[in-house]
Amino acid sequence: MPQPHRVQSGILVNLDSPVLFDCGSGVLPRLLNCASIGHVFLTHLHLDHVADVMSLIKAKWLCESHDLRIYGPSGTREWISRVFDAYPYMLGRMNIEVFEMADQDRVSLGRYEIICAKTAHGMPSLGYGIADEEGRVRVVYSGDTEPVKSIAVLGNGADLLIHECSFPDSVPDVTNHTTPRMLGEMMAGVAVGRIILTHLYPHTIGFEDEMVATVHEYCGCDVTIGEDMETVVLDSGP
Repeated sequence: MPQPHRVQSGILVNLDSPVLFDCGSGVLPRLLNCASIGHVFLTHLHLDHVADVMSLIKAKWLCESHDLRIYGPSGTREWISRVFDAYPYMLGRMNIEVFEMADQDRVSLGRYEIICAKTAHGMPSLGYGIADEEGRVRVVYSGDTEPVKSIAVLGNGADLLIHECSFPDSVPDVTNHTTPRMLGEMMAGVAVGRIILTHLYPHTIGFEDEMVATVHEYCGCDVTIGEDMETVVLDSGP
């Protein structure tokens, strides 16, 4: 949920070219060169993850960058069609391809491969892993989800897991999302280099240090709270 120093969900990964994962409200103004983005991967279709997609499409058109591939779970193609129905003046102005993905589907992007993992969010939803040219998964992004084995398996051996942690443990009966203890229990014994906690609801304000400590207690790896415009640089690997 937006706060004065935060916007909604969006993660830009520089592979051979920039790839955007989710595009919630406020993400577009944070993109320094939206024309360079040719691939967008959506974890699910809730508004806080897709609100700026149409704004991105129009911005690319205004920049005379007319090609865009959008990947997402079941329902993505119909959603895009309905968005264009609301803005018919944009029809035919862009070359947009939409791909509906499923668990374990893979997309090759130059030297890298995007791996899809089914998640649990009460609607069709996916997490994504990014594998290098050696086939090793380097980064995993959960999107919104309850703890699921597919993300833990995908993250085993990864350098970085970006995982939602929407509520502190003091909020009871959390479903469709994850708390620190739930995440820690899921990742206990999983070899991951670092975990960044994202998708923080206002309920987490004031509990950030406690949340980090709880996840670290289970996992033993470096755990931090994600910050808007934060840059993480991974080494080239072994």
